[in-house]
Amino acid sequence: MASNQGSRADRSRRRMALAVVIGALLLAAGGWLSSRPSDAAGPAKATAASSPTNEPGSSLPAAKSEAASAVMAVASSAPGSTSAPPPAPGWPEDALRRVQLALDGHGTPKDMMEAAMMLSACQGADAMVDHQYRERDQPSATGRQLERITGLSSQEWIRRSQDFQRHCQVFDAATLARQGELLKRAHDGGAKDAALPYLQWLDANRQPIDPALRGQLQREARQTAEDGDFMALVTFSFAFNPGAMGITEVQRQAYKEAQFRIQGLMSGAEMEKASRDAMADTEKTMSQWGMVPSPLTAEQQREADALAARVIEAWRKRQGKPG
Repeated sequence: MASNQGSRADRSRRRMALAVVIGALLLAAGGWLSSRPSDAAGPAKATAASSPTNEPGSSLPAAKSEAASAVMAVASSAPGSTSAPPPAPGWPEDALRRVQLALDGHGTPKDMMEAAMMLSACQGADAMVDHQYRERDQPSATGRQLERITGLSSQEWIRRSQDFQRHCQVFDAATLARQGELLKRAHDGGAKDAALPYLQWLDANRQPIDPALRGQLQREARQTAEDGDFMALVTFSFAFNPGAMGITEVQRQAYKEAQFRIQGLMSGAEMEKASRDAMADTEKTMSQWGMVPSPLTAEQQREADALAARVIEAWRKRQGKPG
């Protein structure tokens, strides 16, 4: 009996992993991972990307694949995230109806949020399939850990991603373009943790933002991270231009350290190490483009360590775990 219960628990964790991973690419670094390779034309473009008026990150193709593996791996066991719940690859039969109802103004703010995340995941479906092929041909350390945790081979990930990609064809370009409208309704209606994906969408699409609204969204997004939301922590970890996301480098380092350690608590030391190594490689690439700031001072590091400890404690409380 205990063995059967354990098997059911494992299957449940795997289903949760599949539900989270489809949307993970769209969450990290304000759309950085899913941006077009043509956005990175050279050092001048990278410099422009660091401007607060541009999207909060860099779209360097050389770093995207390994970073994608890192995000997928850390997202694969993130039951404590509410910042942007993505749809499961199983694809709900009434997905089109649910999105259309939300677009017509029917449903709760949570319904609006879920519909927006459905469209977000579909916008990244092509990139997800491409990434899965790269992982099959040139597997990364974090990709191998993801296969181990979920029990799914690279070929199975490709098949499931392609299934999701095909299902997304029910949405035309005009419908996909209305994601921001849904995020605005979700945020204005008080949907939990809607601020971060809404801020990401506004920045990624270079939408003008009233300074007061930007400040509000940034404060709410920071609070989501400091409340221990795992995907929010992952997102801020990849914010290589932290000022555009309304955080300091001390805060980014704290959120990054917190998500590494939480990943270790959820998935074990091997996954934590693979995630740290992947981030180190990504930051090395980013540093060549001047997108990674100088190391923290000793005082700043103490501040980051203290904040990381508070975030981890908030995550524990979120999970109902003892300290």
